[in-house]
This record gives sequence, C-alpha cells and structure tokens, in this order.
Amino acid sequence: MADDPYCREYRYSGGSWLWLGLAAPFLAGIGLIAEMALDDEVPVIVPAAVGTALAALLLFLLRLVKVTATISDTTRLTVRGPFRSRATAWPDVQGIEIEVNPGAQAQGAPSRIVVLYDASGRRLILPHLNDRNTPDLAREVAALCEVWMLRRGEDWAPVPKAADKIARMRRHPTPLVHIAVKTMFGAFLLGGILFFIALATGMYDGSDPSAFADTVFHPLALFMVLPLGLYFGAFVVGAVLRRR
Repeated sequence: MADDPYCREYRYSGGSWLWLGLAAPFLAGIGLIAEMALDDEVPVIVPAAVGTALAALLLFLLRLVKVTATISDTTRLTVRGPFRSRATAWPDVQGIEIEVNPGAQAQGAPSRIVVLYDASGRRLILPHLNDRNTPDLAREVAALCEVWMLRRGEDWAPVPKAADKIARMRRHPTPLVHIAVKTMFGAFLLGGILFFIALATGMYDGSDPSAFADTVFHPLALFMVLPLGLYFGAFVVGAVLRRR
C-alpha cells in the first residue's frame, strides 16, 4: 500500500505456503500423465487431455496469485481478476462492506471478505481484502470508505434500482459463480473417477467398441464437457430460482 491515502493496493501475501501445499498433488498428476504416456495400451489423447487440464489449472492458480489485486486511486476502485479487470468510479460505488465468506467452511479460507456494490447493483469481491490476508481488516475497509466518501462527490445519492437489487442479493449471499465453480470442480472429480473406472475396465483398449461409450467416456467429455456443462447449468438454474 502506498503512502498516498487515495492510492491503496492489496495483493496476495501468503508467501510460499500455497506452492508447498500444491507441489505434492501436481507432482502426482505429472507422474500419472507420464505413466499413461508410456503405456502403449492408453490412447495418446488420454494423457494429452489430462495434461491440458492440469496445465490450465496451474495457469489459473498462477494468475490468481500473481495478477489479482484490489487497487484504489483518486478516480476509481479497480478489481483485477485472473483474466480481466473491472474499474468502478467512486461516484458509482454504492457500498463497501465486510461480509461473512460463504466458503469459510473450506480449510484455510478467510471467514470475512470485503465486497463492493456498484451502480448496477452488482456485487464484486475485492481480491485479497479478507481477514487472512489483511491483519487489520476493519481499519483498511474504513480507509477505503473514507476515500470513497471524499471522492464520490457532494451530490452523490444511492441509485434506487441498485439498492433494490443489493437487498435481493443480501438474501442470497453466496454468489452464483461460487456455486457454479464448486459444481464444476465436483464434476471434474466425478469425471476423474469415471475415467479411472473406464481405464480399469479396459474401455479404452478398443476390444469392445461402442459409439455410445466412446462418446460418453471420452476424456474430453469427462474432463471438459461435463465440468463446463454443469458449471453453466448450475449458473442458469441458480439464476432462475433466485428470480422467484
């Protein structure tokens, strides 16, 4: 964080513990890929698909740690995500609040996070502003709120439509994207289980060809189509249910 009261920056500060914790599963995954690649009975597409999924996950984690940030300056508050950024001008901010983390039950997850509500009523989680990454969370949030009140303008007033949407969102504090991501990871694990069952039963050795089995148990179907399909399905179903 800079000395300028308007310019504040929050990034990942967990040190090397994250990488130490991820080293074992990633090494195990690389070993599995190498073993499948050396097995003549396993089609080349299988280790290629698993390797692609593992590489994509590693890239996502790298960007999550190295790129994501919450940055404030004299004109706006920027939420920098792994692959895109959202900048909200101070007059468009409707609130900056500390909330209970819906995913706090996960080991190592923060129990309190900070969110921003913008003029459209959208709820944005501020990266690395939580009770694990920021020792004095209340003080930092108070400082951001002070900047907001100073920079939003004397004629600022809440946006009525945004206020109504924010009230509805508070009734459903868990963001849909969190539910969808958890569903996607669950589907990815399910795909892995089905893949190993198919591998153990010789489904990939070509001895009993079946168009249905080849399609349903294809590695791309298990590791890409299934997780992405359930991700979007969970998002759509959740959105419909919340509008009732």
